Amino acid sequence: MNRTLAAALVASLFALSAFTISGASAQDLALLQPKTIFKSGLKGTHTVALTFDDGPNANTGAVLDALDKFHVKATFFIVGNMAHSHPMVLARIAADGQLLGNHSATHPLLSARYDDNPELLLAQLRDVDRQIAPLMKPDDKLYFRAPYGSWRAAHAAILNADPRLRDYVGPIYWDAGGETSMSSDGYVMSSADWNCWARHWTAQVCAKGYLREIRRDDGGVVIMHCIQSQSADLVKAVLPALIEEGYQFVRLDQVPDYKQYETPDDGKLAAWTPPSPGALVRVRDVK
Repeated sequence: MNRTLAAALVASLFALSAFTISGASAQDLALLQPKTIFKSGLKGTHTVALTFDDGPNANTGAVLDALDKFHVKATFFIVGNMAHSHPMVLARIAADGQLLGNHSATHPLLSARYDDNPELLLAQLRDVDRQIAPLMKPDDKLYFRAPYGSWRAAHAAILNADPRLRDYVGPIYWDAGGETSMSSDGYVMSSADWNCWARHWTAQVCAKGYLREIRRDDGGVVIMHCIQSQSADLVKAVLPALIEEGYQFVRLDQVPDYKQYETPDDGKLAAWTPPSPGALVRVRDVK
C-alpha cells in the first residue's frame, strides 16, 4: 500500500472514530459503523428476524423450502466463494423474496492484517456485492455481517472510502443463537446451531435452546446457518412453535432500529471533511 493511500485511510479513521452513535449526525450513521451494531430493538416486540449465514450450498434449498412452507421471509448473509459454486441457489434465495446480505468472500477473521492491507478487505466485500447486486430489487437495502462477529474501527474507515460499500448497513450482530448454554439441571437454555451439531444433538434438541432464548427476550435477530444437513430440520422445529405463539417475522430491512443506518434514498452523502487527529475519540474495537 502506498503512503498516500495509507494517509487517506488514517484520516478516514479519524473521521469515523470521532463520534459516538448517540451523538452522530445522520450522515455519520449512513455509513458502515466503527462499532458493531448490537442493538436491534426487536427484543420485547414479539418479532423475530431470522438470519442465515455462510450459504449458499447444496443444503440451502431445503432451508428455503421450510421457510416457504411457513410463509416466512428471512435474511441470508452470503459468502462469496459459496455463491460462486452455487449460483442457482443464490438466485433462488432472491427469487423467493428472501433478503441477500454480505458476509465476505471467504469468511476470514477480519484482523488487523486487513487494516494493513486494505485492498484485501475491499475485495472481501466487493466479491459478494458483485454477485448479489444483480439479484436484488432496486429498493432492497444492503446489509453486512462480519465473519465471527469480529470487527475493528479501521475496517469501517477503509470500506467507507468506497462509494458503493459505504452504502452497507452494518456490521449487524444478533440477539439469539450465538451460544449454547445449559441449566444446572440439564435443560438447554440457548443454542448455537453449529455447536449443536458438534455435540451431535438432534434438530429437535437444538430447537429447544433457540425457542427458550427467543421467548426470554420476546423476539430478536436470530442467527442460524443454512449449510448443514440438519439446517432445514432446525427451521422446521423452531417455526411452528413461534407461529403458534403469534410471533411476527421480518427481514432486516423491516427492523425499525436499523433504518437510521440506511443511506438516504437519493444515494448521496454530503461532502465529508475529516477532523484533525486531535479530535479523535478512542473507540473500543469488537474482538
